[in-house]
Amino acid sequence: MLNSELAHVQAILQELYPNHQVSSIKKLEKGLSNHNFYFELDGTKRIIKFFADSVPHEALQAQKQLAEQGRAQSVLHIDAQAKIAVLEYLTASSYDVEVSETLVKTLVAIHHCNVLDKTKLELAYSLSEAAVFLNLDDLADKLNQQLSQWPNDTRYCHNDLVKDNVLQTCNGIYFIDFEYAQYNDLYFDLAALCCSFELTKKQQKTLLDTYYVICKSPLPNYAEKKLEAYIGCYLILSIAWYQKKQLEEPCEPLERLLIKWLEEN
Repeated sequence: MLNSELAHVQAILQELYPNHQVSSIKKLEKGLSNHNFYFELDGTKRIIKFFADSVPHEALQAQKQLAEQGRAQSVLHIDAQAKIAVLEYLTASSYDVEVSETLVKTLVAIHHCNVLDKTKLELAYSLSEAAVFLNLDDLADKLNQQLSQWPNDTRYCHNDLVKDNVLQTCNGIYFIDFEYAQYNDLYFDLAALCCSFELTKKQQKTLLDTYYVICKSPLPNYAEKKLEAYIGCYLILSIAWYQKKQLEEPCEPLERLLIKWLEEN
């Protein structure tokens, strides 16, 4: 099957780049929603991404904005009909990534992207749907009620800040995989970082402080409580997503975090 996949990718790339040398095609295993293949174009490293659904044009436009700032990989080609995109390939210089000031600056840059499609993620609906799957309906109702008490801090969000989507390169921190990027509450991205990097309470407070210092804004008096609620939301949504796909390995640490979160809240 893999050989036929590679032959299919080879044919597409030869059609895209008829006067260039395409080599070293291989499938990348980390993509859970889409299929990604590494290849070299005249010796330059690239990725071709095959989208399971339609091409996320707005997200890729935001990624282009960030690439110009040196904060995301460049988008080199989009074919909506074939549902593919060709991207710059980024090489990690270290896999020991921490939630540093540099990382938070990259997040702030994403949150300040100007994207034409202002459609906001329907978090309350998604949370309720995930909670039904996990038999946590009462908890979702409680969280939705809590979130309604605080102001909306809507920004353009990445919405999928797992560790694999944060790369330390020789040129700095880059975020990848913008397929789920959409307007949402900025605390969802902050909660994702807290869970993905398993931040302590002290580290969570430092994250909040750093974020608002970079934004040159005062820390809201509701910030810590709102972040705590969004951590609960993020865990429910992520665990349900992984369980539906029967992916046990990435689900287990999140389930442990949810048990701990429930004990503390």
